[in-house]
Amino acid sequence: MMINKKNISALLGVMLAMGCLIAQSTKPQALFSYHAFRAAGKSPYIETTLMVKGNSVRHAKNQNGTYQASIEVLLSVSQNGKITYADRYNLLSPENIDSSARVQNFMDQQRIALSEGEFVLALEIKDLGQKDAESVKASDTIRIAALRDSIAFSDIQLIESSEKTDKTGPFIKGGYVLMPHLSDFYPAREEKLTFYSEIYRSLEVLGEGKKFLIQYFIENAETGKPVESFGGFKRFSSAAVNSILAELDIRNLSTGSYKLIAEVRDAENTLKARKSVPFLRHNPYTDIALDKVIEVVTEGSFASRYINPDSLAEHIRCLSPIGSPRENSFAENLLKEKNLKNMQQYFLAFWKNRDPENPGKAWEKYFLEVRKVQLTFATSIRKGYTTDRGRVYLQYGPPDNRTQSLREPSAYPYEIWQYYKINNQSNRRFVFYNPDLVTNDFALIHSDALGEIMNDQWMFMVMKRDTQTNDIDAIDSDPHFGSQLKQNFLMPR
Repeated sequence: MMINKKNISALLGVMLAMGCLIAQSTKPQALFSYHAFRAAGKSPYIETTLMVKGNSVRHAKNQNGTYQASIEVLLSVSQNGKITYADRYNLLSPENIDSSARVQNFMDQQRIALSEGEFVLALEIKDLGQKDAESVKASDTIRIAALRDSIAFSDIQLIESSEKTDKTGPFIKGGYVLMPHLSDFYPAREEKLTFYSEIYRSLEVLGEGKKFLIQYFIENAETGKPVESFGGFKRFSSAAVNSILAELDIRNLSTGSYKLIAEVRDAENTLKARKSVPFLRHNPYTDIALDKVIEVVTEGSFASRYINPDSLAEHIRCLSPIGSPRENSFAENLLKEKNLKNMQQYFLAFWKNRDPENPGKAWEKYFLEVRKVQLTFATSIRKGYTTDRGRVYLQYGPPDNRTQSLREPSAYPYEIWQYYKINNQSNRRFVFYNPDLVTNDFALIHSDALGEIMNDQWMFMVMKRDTQTNDIDAIDSDPHFGSQLKQNFLMPR
């Protein structure tokens, strides 16, 4: 029930996706999703999930002597301007013994009974730990369609984790504890896509004891065509309500925009119902067929020219910024064996996967960038491609803007890189800083690019050269005379 995100309130900094509201103000930060289901296959309700980022809210000492955050939540549903549901409550974080303990994200789930029709769902949250804190608001339109004389799906809910249970309560449906995957984005480190959905009226439409199957697969959102080798099916018998919990291995799913499709098909393979949910995948390079590496023929290829095991090993190591986690793990084990033939096979397979027509040319082009990175970012103890700046440069290319500040008052030396475009992302920034003041090794401290490190305290940490505090929740430091840090981030040059 999610669509591509769109900005609905620049003033409040709230991002909305149908089924997923993302509160992005400085404090508090939260994810909010909702999905429509039917109790016993008949009475509609929406299930809402709110996740508050623990380090974006203020933790204060409570009556138990522990530190805890409190969020005021106002959840409402209206129809034709009339409030049909409203609930105001306080959401408490887990308690911490002392203020220096690492804080946790915390979640809440509500289920709201609705009728069929069109409604407006509104969310308002406020950090009660901050004096004079402003509320963060978001809203979206919900449409609950009437059940017709046909089989129907609930919304498809993306799942973070699941565990079988015989209990009832929040986060439990279909005999499982289901923790929602609140974002529609899947970075390279996530290797599985799990989903849950319910099917209604199969008993009424097909008849008692009738068999049917649910087929699910991934479709390219741009072409509308199924992606080969990413699908499955499960068989069911007709019932008042059927539920499906399934997962797909997406390790080899490349970067792009996709839809997860679920279909109900009867015994004659006739399509009876269809549902979809969009998602984004970031996976810079899909894996080579690692189990087929030993079958690769290297004779006559560019890889066969590398006959010095040490030199070839270094060439393989410098591929780590663009390799997938599985490829890098495979390469690490391969280098321990120091088998020249196997290294040549892997090296050739790696580049044939990137450029089947001319793998040697692709390698030469990449190695030219590796040499540039070595000259620019290497330190006395680290090769250029192993540094954070080197890795980002090799993975995404040279930045469109690179702002360097080496002598700003109260700040550690820092750099801000801006990319106008990274895959399907626009205007992404990377912040590097050098807290040791001696080497050329600038560490990546924050980025707004998908799949990269995000650090709410990055600005405070860059300015920490002269600003010391024990407040683990500190995000921004007091303005310093001559500081251009915030301006450089907002408008790199």
